Amino acid sequence: MKGLTVEQKRFLESQGLSEQDLFNAQGMTQSEYYPIMKQQNKLIAYNTPPCKNGHTLRTRSGHCPQCNTAYLRFSRRSSEAGFVYVAASLSGRISKVGFTSAIATRAESLNRTYYASLNDWKILFAIQSQNAGRIEDAVKSSLSQYSDTLEYDHDGKLQCASELLRCNYLKIREAIISVCKKYKYKYKTVLYLDEPDYQF
Repeated sequence: MKGLTVEQKRFLESQGLSEQDLFNAQGMTQSEYYPIMKQQNKLIAYNTPPCKNGHTLRTRSGHCPQCNTAYLRFSRRSSEAGFVYVAASLSGRISKVGFTSAIATRAESLNRTYYASLNDWKILFAIQSQNAGRIEDAVKSSLSQYSDTLEYDHDGKLQCASELLRCNYLKIREAIISVCKKYKYKYKTVLYLDEPDYQF
C-alpha cells in the first residue's frame, strides 16, 4: 500500500488490521474522508496530515490511533455485535439512542453516572444484532436534524453527552427498524415498551 511506512505496517498488523480496513485520504480533509470511510466501513485513513508526533494515520473521526489506541477501539465499535437501544428521560424530555453489550445494566449505568445530568433514564426499546454498531451509526445519521448535546459532570470531569435526540420516541424506534430493513440487517427485538408519557 503506497504511503505506508514500515512502522505503520507493523502497527496495523499488531492491531489486527488489514488492507480492507484502510482508506487512502491523500489530499483530503477529515470532513471529506469521514463520510466516505463511514459508507465504506473503513476504520483507518492513511496519507493524512501528521499529528503532533508525526503520525499520519487517523481514525474516521480524525484521531491518531498510534498516539492512543483507545481511539481505535472506539472506531471498531461500529462493526461490533450487541444491542441498539432507545432510552428516555421524562424530566429532561429528551431521548438517547445508543449501543451497548450489556442491555440489562444500561439504564442503571446511565442513572448512576447522571448521564446528561439526568437520573431518570428508562430503556424503552432495544434490539440485538450482529450489526448493532452499524445500525446505531445509521440511525444517528438519519435523525441528525434532531440531535442535541449537553455537558455534564462525571467523576469531577466535564463530559459531553452527544447521543441525545429531541424527538418522539416512536420516531427513533421506527428509524431503527427502517435502517434494519433498508440494509437487510438481521435483528431480534428484546424490549418493546409502548409508553405514551415518553412520546414528547
